[in-house]
Formats: sequence, structure tokens, C-alpha cells
Amino acid sequence: MSSLYDYDDRDGDGDAAHRIPTLVLALGNPLRGDDGVGAAVLEQLEQAGRPPSVTLTDGGTAGLETVLLLQGYPRAIIIDAAEMGLAPGAWRRFTLQEVELRAADPHLRGTIHGAGLAEALALGEALGILPADLVIYGVQPAVVGWTPGLSEPVQAIIPTLCAAILDNIQKG
Repeated sequence: MSSLYDYDDRDGDGDAAHRIPTLVLALGNPLRGDDGVGAAVLEQLEQAGRPPSVTLTDGGTAGLETVLLLQGYPRAIIIDAAEMGLAPGAWRRFTLQEVELRAADPHLRGTIHGAGLAEALALGEALGILPADLVIYGVQPAVVGWTPGLSEPVQAIIPTLCAAILDNIQKG
């Protein structure tokens, strides 16, 4: 008997990773400049097409309730603006362990957008409800204020970031 969570590739078609239920979760506020990068990425992913097992969700500015959005998925990808001290538009891929290390280091605390995300992930881990496979894509903002729309450097990286996320989904 096969279930939603049966990921093996018994049919040999090589696309078992496509069938893993995956949440792509965007965090941030599009009315706050580059904080809206996640929503812009979701829009492009929707246009690009995605496997049917992938759910795109705009989580807005959720705090601890972010963990509830992640619950029930074996795999999740989070996209968020992140203050990393890099050039505007630069992006990095983080694992849960890297986020935990940053949250524990007083010099790096808060470098992943809002302490709320790190706290939500810690709560989810404590409750045992985080996806087994969790990746965060952080994008260095240029402008975060009450200005809608993305800065040019952040807008320019969206196609590359989308390609990286789709590759991550493809490879599992």
C-alpha cells in the first residue's frame, strides 16, 4: 500500500524527489521593501511551474506560528530577507543546524530575519514537529522600510534564487 509519504522510486522513473510533499514558505512583508523578497520568489515559482507535490505558501510576517505552517511536511524550504552583512541581493542557503548556531552566538544573533524565525524553529524542534529536511534561503536586503517593491539588486537575483530552489526540490 502506498501513501502520501512513500518516497521510494519503485517505478524507476527517477523522480521520487518530485513526489515528496514539500512546503515552500515565504516570510516577510511586500510593503516593506526587500522584506517582500519571499513573496516575489513565490510568484515566480508559481509562473515557472512546479511539481504537484510542492505547496507554495506566503507566511507573511508570522512569528512563532510559523512552526504550525511547517507541521506535517517532510520537507520545507523557507525564503526570507536576512541581515547577513553581505552585499544587497546576495543570498545564502542555511540548514537548521546553521540557524541554530547563529541563534546561539551573541555576535550573530538576529542575522536570520527576525528572532521570530529562529525561535519558531527552536519551538518546532522541541515539539518534534519540524520537517526532517528543512532549508532556509536568506537574501540580503538593500532597503527595508515602508516602501513597497524590491530594490534593483534583490529583484535581479530572483531568477537565480528560483532556479536554486527548483534544483533543491528536484534533487531532494
